[in-house]
Amino acid sequence: MTMRRYSNLRPALAWGGSFGAVVLLWQCAALVVALPGPLAIMRRIGTDGPALYWNAGLATLRCALPGWAGATVAAALCALPATMWPVLAPGLFQLGVMSYCLPSLAIGPVLMIVLDGDGPRIMLAALASFFTMLVGTMTGLRACSPSQTLLVTAFGGTALQALLRVRLHAALPAWFAALRISAPASVLGAMVGEFLGAEHGLGVLLINAQQSLDLSRTCAVTLVSAAFAGVLYAGVGIVGHACTHWARDMPLDLARDSEALRAGWTAGPNRMRVLLHGAGRLAGTTALALGAWWLVLRMSGVTPYVGRSPYDVLLYLTDGAEGPPRISAIAGELGITLQDMAAGLVGGIMAGLVLAMCSQLWPPLHRLLAGPVFIMQAIPLIATTPLLILLFGRGEAIVVTVGTIVTFFPVFVTVSQSFAQTPRTALALIAANGGGRVDALRRVQLPAALPSIFAALRIAAPLAMTGALIAEWLATGRGMGYMLLNAVSMSDYDGLWARVTVTTTVSMILYGLVGLGEVVAMRALTGGRDR
Repeated sequence: MTMRRYSNLRPALAWGGSFGAVVLLWQCAALVVALPGPLAIMRRIGTDGPALYWNAGLATLRCALPGWAGATVAAALCALPATMWPVLAPGLFQLGVMSYCLPSLAIGPVLMIVLDGDGPRIMLAALASFFTMLVGTMTGLRACSPSQTLLVTAFGGTALQALLRVRLHAALPAWFAALRISAPASVLGAMVGEFLGAEHGLGVLLINAQQSLDLSRTCAVTLVSAAFAGVLYAGVGIVGHACTHWARDMPLDLARDSEALRAGWTAGPNRMRVLLHGAGRLAGTTALALGAWWLVLRMSGVTPYVGRSPYDVLLYLTDGAEGPPRISAIAGELGITLQDMAAGLVGGIMAGLVLAMCSQLWPPLHRLLAGPVFIMQAIPLIATTPLLILLFGRGEAIVVTVGTIVTFFPVFVTVSQSFAQTPRTALALIAANGGGRVDALRRVQLPAALPSIFAALRIAAPLAMTGALIAEWLATGRGMGYMLLNAVSMSDYDGLWARVTVTTTVSMILYGLVGLGEVVAMRALTGGRDR
């Protein structure tokens, strides 16, 4: 009885031990680096009064929670029809990518003009959460075995009944994983809105602390925001664990787990027809996005001085003698941003994959990493970047660090979740043939995790772009991120909208390249079968 009780307490003890180790290391580092330690921060919270931070956190949650809930509902409303009618999936996904890739630092001032009250902050929180929820929901709805849906239809069931009786249940693991990732993101989105303009909230406290060079309060706001995000993250994790304990007993089918194979790619003589069909869908999605852009501007009542239509952007980039220099300047800025983004993306992917595999080979490591990994995700990036500048300077090191931090979490969480849900029968087969954890990882878990790895890459690629833009804005003073905010401050709305368009388009291209890589990898692994 005592051993069983200790076994149940081991995860909590490991998490608490890792958290305590981080706090201890932080306190020791504060003696060497000019940063406040945990004790100094706690004293500052006591001096300011806990009510100050509590009320500010509630003000931030008042915007983050509606945005998070709205993004979850919107993702479900997009994913459900896309699952029932697969022809809609590419267009809805592309629109989701467009919404996710909009630079919040650039679109925020426009939202401040268009929306009243808490609207801009709620919208930014929703934009920060929507794409993650869309990817997780659609991946989950496609996770059930085709034989299960065929069984429903064989007994006279409809596609709607198969969705309600089979797909929704199978979607829970991926849905909860997306919900965990998007919860801290919604808090950060709301804080970005407060950073751009608000009267109350953690973002407002952060601005005041940074402007007054109050380092201890800056760190205090950072920790409080991490605590509020942590409550959401832990709550979703507890509920998700209770609702998906059956997930490890699901059968394994690599081909049907690949979302890209379901998009219509085939081998042989039909390849050109499929490529043309994909190009047509891309053209239709682009036309729909441009039409939505124009319609939103007209319906929102944004003045022509602030809002720019697609035609206005085209004229700006092709305007006689001034067009080519503008294109050249934007291309140069984009080249710098792509280099910064690639450095952070590679760092985040490598760190996430390596630590996920190491934690699978040695399970206690996962519990030890839980505290530091969560703290890394929950702390607002805008708040930590000034602190990171003190440690790493304003060169390439800060760009790689910020990019790695922002992309590491979705890769580590998604891949670790996939490893944890490997069917017990597959692991038992490896063990029965004398294989160990390394064999199970190499022969079963890594191949089975490929769909999850590519799903994580789809989430991480736009995040890497966002991280590069933030690093350029706050640290390096170069690239697209710096010029976006410079265009806002100079009221250069033509240049602003052109850069937003270019950044969003490049992020969409990167998303498509990840999908192409998934097609190649999954077809090589599954021997070319579509099912």
